[in-house]
Amino acid sequence: MENKKFEELLKELQDVVASLESGKLSLEESVNYYKRGMELSLECQKRLEEAKQVIVKKVEKGEEKDF
Repeated sequence: MENKKFEELLKELQDVVASLESGKLSLEESVNYYKRGMELSLECQKRLEEAKQVIVKKVEKGEEKDF
């Protein structure tokens, strides 16, 4: 998961959600997809928080620039 870009993880998460919502998976498949979805969700949240911290630090240091 570490080698994938955020956008790739988010796309995979969207695919997992779509599969779960389709209602076509067996119980075992659904559980596995759910687990994968939770892993992806946590990784995406982690990366968003890291990006937020970078931005907050730059703003606090006065490094932000006007657009």
